[in-house]
Formats: sequence, structure tokens, C-alpha cells
Amino acid sequence: MPLVHAELYKYVNEDGVTVLDSHVLARYVKNGYTILSLNGRVPEVVPGALTTSEIRVRDLRLEEEAKVERRRRAQQLADNNLLLYSTPADVMRARDTKLASIDNFISTHRGNLIRLQGQQRNLEADAADIERAGGTLSKERLGRLRTIDNRIKQIMGEIKEKQDEKRELEVSFSADLKRVRELFEGPPAR
Repeated sequence: MPLVHAELYKYVNEDGVTVLDSHVLARYVKNGYTILSLNGRVPEVVPGALTTSEIRVRDLRLEEEAKVERRRRAQQLADNNLLLYSTPADVMRARDTKLASIDNFISTHRGNLIRLQGQQRNLEADAADIERAGGTLSKERLGRLRTIDNRIKQIMGEIKEKQDEKRELEVSFSADLKRVRELFEGPPAR
């Protein structure tokens, strides 16, 4: 003969009276209830359903906890990457190397820009001479002028992008250096 697992359920009815019964009426389930074993132990407490405002508060709390956890994980990942440096001086060397690379790029592009601007002036002077003499400019000559003008604009844009990148790197490395110092030396004394 199989054993019957009998339990009692304790809940509060609409009159505020605590009820012990072999089942919970459906209309009271949302208010929560307690399961009691026949020997009086409480194996489980089923909480009541949350109200709309409680759900909103819970969801906001969970969302905030998730944001905090994402920030914590991102900081931990960033710290792990920063710990690849042996000392704060390594951060400064890496910064200086990257900045020097950007400076070289800018310097090279400025040289190219000066060369192209000289070519442009020469082509424009030749074009002006041709027009003063009553001639017309060939499509090839106009195309070369347009190509040089477009290349000058492109180089100027690339120089500006690298200058912006350099400023961003300086800010980023400043923050990295500060954090590496904190990781190796501890937070600054107040």
C-alpha cells in the first residue's frame, strides 16, 4: 500500500482569519500560504503575489543591480588588461610609443599635403596661363586638378582624425596610468 503524503496548508482568508486546511482555495493562492507537514514542520512558505508597484520596485532594483554588476565586470576586465603592465612607467612608455606613432603619421601626411599643395599651385598656374592665352583646359588637366584637390581634402581629414585620436589616447592613458597606480600602489591617501 503506497504511503500518502498528507500536508496541511495555512493561509489567511478575506476576513483575516488564519485557516488550516488540506488545500488552499484558488482565490487565496495569490496572497501566499504556508505548507505544514503533519508533524508541524514548515517545509515551504509560498510568498504572495507581488502588486504592480512591488513588481516595478523589484524590476528597478534588479535593473540597478544588473548595471552595477556590468560596471563591476567591465572594471575587472579593464583591470586585468591593465595588469599586463609591470609598472606605471610601462604605461607611460606605451603611451609615448603610441603618441610618437601618431605624430609620425601626422608629420608624414603634412609632408604629403605640402607636396600636393605645391602640385596644385603649379597646375592652377598652368591652367591660368592657358586660359589667359585663350585656350581651354583639357578634361585630363581638370581631372588631375580635381584628383589633387580630393586627395588634399582626404589627407586633411586623416590628419584631423589622427589629432582627435591623439587627444583621446592622452585622456585614456591618463586614466589608465591613474588606475595602474591604484592597482599597484593602492588608492591615493586622502
